[in-house]
Amino acid sequence: MSRPLIIAEAGVHHGCDRQRGFALIEAAARAGADAIKFQTYRAERIVTCWAPRYWDCGEAPGTQFDTFLPRGRFGPDDYLALAEHCRRQGIMFLSTPFDIEVVDWLEQCGMAMYKIASADLTNYPLLKRVAVTGRPILLSTGASTGEEIKAAVDFIRQQGGHDLTLLHCCLAYPAPYDGLNLKKIITLRELFPDCRVGYSDHTIPDQCLSACLGAVALGAEVIEKHFTLDRSLPEDDHYHALDEQQLGQLVEGVAHLTAALGSGQLQPAGCEQPARLHARRSIVAARDLPAGTVLEWEHLDFKRPGHGIPPSQVADVTGRVLNRDLQRDQLVTWDCLQ
Repeated sequence: MSRPLIIAEAGVHHGCDRQRGFALIEAAARAGADAIKFQTYRAERIVTCWAPRYWDCGEAPGTQFDTFLPRGRFGPDDYLALAEHCRRQGIMFLSTPFDIEVVDWLEQCGMAMYKIASADLTNYPLLKRVAVTGRPILLSTGASTGEEIKAAVDFIRQQGGHDLTLLHCCLAYPAPYDGLNLKKIITLRELFPDCRVGYSDHTIPDQCLSACLGAVALGAEVIEKHFTLDRSLPEDDHYHALDEQQLGQLVEGVAHLTAALGSGQLQPAGCEQPARLHARRSIVAARDLPAGTVLEWEHLDFKRPGHGIPPSQVADVTGRVLNRDLQRDQLVTWDCLQ
């Protein structure tokens, strides 16, 4: 089993500063992430000028438009520069488009795949524009019903989008643990066997990174987690993001957990072979036994190591005659039986 794809979700933490964007890319690459993902939007195309905020992360009173306006000033040349820097650093460049026109920008960047935000699961014009590119799609499913997810999957396939990964997500900032319902990962795998399933996390990270690792244990093949250079920065998603050190811990933890999950086959692991040989028991002589002894239970004992006949076969040994002397604790072997 290969480990899940790990995406560092940088969003707009570049602050519309290319050098900060480059620094995010370099930090994510050092931490071992497979991809870094940005968000591509323009305030006037994502929200009305009066839409209220629905989150609280210390921002001054205002609208969603007020939040998005200063963060949406990167243009196509900026995203192309980020994509080129990703290639230099050996990390995959991804971005979430939030309107149809910016998909054209991202197509110039050579996108490996597109991410669709949970809030746009019912935005069929955007789904169609992304699907017709023929590129793989990551579709977040936060705050969605099963019927909505199925309808979106069917629509994307009708438009030519057949390489699809569904990301379970709790669309709350931050997401409370009792709202995560990670078992939805199992449900999505059962309902959509032709899709990969992953997890996008919005929890404030705990020391164990338990939400992301729990998702991997349940079968997530993609893990997306918000990423920042400095978790203490005000506003935006910094407070529930991982920094470089934590992202490295996530990469390592996912690798260890993937190795630990294994194949599920009911066979001994290679590392268990010494214990299998030396800690299991064998049939041995309970005392010194002369040749000609007809073996009964009182002649036998069951001790380590497991180099001889296992106790499970004792019924095939009792009643047999020894063809040579055995000393106490000596293995009873098939070749010493008549």
